[in-house]
Amino acid sequence: MRRLLLQSIVAAVAIVALPAVARAQGVEQEMMNGRWQGWIQEADQDSIRVSFAVQHVDKHILITMSGRSGISYDMSGAKVKADVLTFDWAMGLNSFLFCRLTRRDGKTFEGTCNDRSPGETGKPVRVWMIMTPPDTTSRPHG
Repeated sequence: MRRLLLQSIVAAVAIVALPAVARAQGVEQEMMNGRWQGWIQEADQDSIRVSFAVQHVDKHILITMSGRSGISYDMSGAKVKADVLTFDWAMGLNSFLFCRLTRRDGKTFEGTCNDRSPGETGKPVRVWMIMTPPDTTSRPHG
């Protein structure tokens, strides 16, 4: 009898706690906070190593990309829906790119950013981008 009562209590706690755990995991699966590593590459150019600071504030995802040169770009309107990350990137020279990256391997986002306007050069810009999440595995010191 005691065992049956204990199983009932465990089941009840699991039912109550499950939605909260699912919500927390949903945010985590959406896009993890922290410093993501990545690369960008424009056609016929060398790839450039970059990092992305990702932070959730209320229901918003804030992403800031930084490169070796010290220049940083704030991405706007970032959203994750069905394993697709989208955002706008005002990259300068009056070029505004729309980025659409698809989650692969359950973690990393990869895709392209394309012109919303021709910019000063008049040539369409297309940039390939990859974002790898922070390494959350702990490594022993030694």
